[in-house]
Amino acid sequence: MKRSVFVLSTAALGLGLLVSGTPAGAQEEYKNLQILPKDTGKQELLQTMRAFTDALGVRCDFCHLERVPGDHNSMDWASDDLEHKQIARGMMKMTASINGDLLPEATGEHDGGVQCVTCHRGLPNPRTLDQVLLRTAERDGIETAIAKYRELRERFYGTGSYDFSTGSLGKVAQTLAQEKGDLAGALQIVDLNVEMNPENAEVFVMRAELQAANGDDVGARASVEHALELDPENRHAKRMLQQMDGGK
Repeated sequence: MKRSVFVLSTAALGLGLLVSGTPAGAQEEYKNLQILPKDTGKQELLQTMRAFTDALGVRCDFCHLERVPGDHNSMDWASDDLEHKQIARGMMKMTASINGDLLPEATGEHDGGVQCVTCHRGLPNPRTLDQVLLRTAERDGIETAIAKYRELRERFYGTGSYDFSTGSLGKVAQTLAQEKGDLAGALQIVDLNVEMNPENAEVFVMRAELQAANGDDVGARASVEHALELDPENRHAKRMLQQMDGGK
């Protein structure tokens, strides 16, 4: 039982990462097992492999070398040539340490634990949405970042892979404004947030703050007033409007 918990809770990075030699289920003898127990059985192995694929949204060739691209029968399961397979071993050791030592020490509980899906959420690279958008904006510009957001939302909305709540775009706008000094870019991101969340008063408050910082007092007032239409008790909007009226 203890071994099963280890296998499932340490499924850390990719399909068939540590099981090499033969495809799971083809025969009972596996080569180059370095983390999984040497006597891992076929069903246990299959279960572990499926946990990898579900958690990362990948296939076998993410970590196992296909000698002939596109030919699954040419898979060299024992090979350690692919970097993802090497990374996975470290990830599995890390997860085992978290579940076996760090979490029990921190919480006093021994029946919880992290799995690969805890962080990966169906993504090979589990960056958060704000990180993805900021990297894209820095590399390719705001318009490309906005297009990236729309693409990811269309593909992943409702899956839990990314956080499409107002907070993610809010973080992007805040970083652009405060750390990058890009008020125009921040306003574009906030406008996107308004488009996606037209009933959320806070996104209008953020837009008002950026408009005011950019010298657009008329636009800032309109945004604050709309925020108060949506939420008459919104403290941020009430305070901003009071400041606009000279503190009266």
